Amino acid sequence: MLKRYPVLLILAMTSLLAAGCGAQEGATPPFDRYQAQQVVDALNAAGATVQNPVQNMTVGRNAPSTFNNRIIFEVPRIAPDGGQILTFRSAGDLQAWQDYITGLRNDPNTRRSVIYVYVKDNVLLQLNANLTNAEATQYGDALQAMN
Repeated sequence: MLKRYPVLLILAMTSLLAAGCGAQEGATPPFDRYQAQQVVDALNAAGATVQNPVQNMTVGRNAPSTFNNRIIFEVPRIAPDGGQILTFRSAGDLQAWQDYITGLRNDPNTRRSVIYVYVKDNVLLQLNANLTNAEATQYGDALQAMN
């Protein structure tokens, strides 16, 4: 009979530990939340049209390659121009891109190309500067509305 108590005690402790390690109210979700295709689908569903999306992992202008996926797309009114959706696995990877964009914004020669940049969780959405503020806001709002 005495041998059963340690087993029950271990089971009870394991159960309590597992409950404490589970999802808790206010817990931080994993950073890598959205996939690029989910963003494409959400933008299109909100009426912010993403046309001809193509995965393209090549970037220029010494941009960091810290993203795990990159989709370039067209916006019908300004096609073939449009934008890009980048997803990241970690906050540090995203921060490298945000620092890169800050550098572009501080350079008078490249400032105009990074007017419309929106971030939600692990997603960075960059839109072409030829959009109007209202058009770009529609895309940004659609991104922010993602669940």
